[in-house]
Amino acid sequence: MTYNSTQIMSRIEWCRRQQQLHSGTRDEHEGWLAEEAGLVDALGCRDRIAFMREHQPQFTRYQCGLEDGQVILRLSTSTSHGTTQTEGWSPAPLTTLAQVDGRP
Repeated sequence: MTYNSTQIMSRIEWCRRQQQLHSGTRDEHEGWLAEEAGLVDALGCRDRIAFMREHQPQFTRYQCGLEDGQVILRLSTSTSHGTTQTEGWSPAPLTTLAQVDGRP
């Protein structure tokens, strides 16, 4: 789970940088704050969707952060139970080069 926690922490840091770098509108700034809050809540196994619904402009960004964080954590659960992220996936079959105008 450490790897996936690190992924979430990196995304939280990205949100914080976006707040600092972009001198956009107040809504943009609050959107980055809401996304960060969603990621933090996912990491802490919290869910404040009911509260955030009252803040409709930021709700979508909060939900995005929360759901993304939850997916990252679920991936860590599946990989810690002996499966790998690539297990069950096979590479595309090798094919011969296509010919274009009679040339390989």
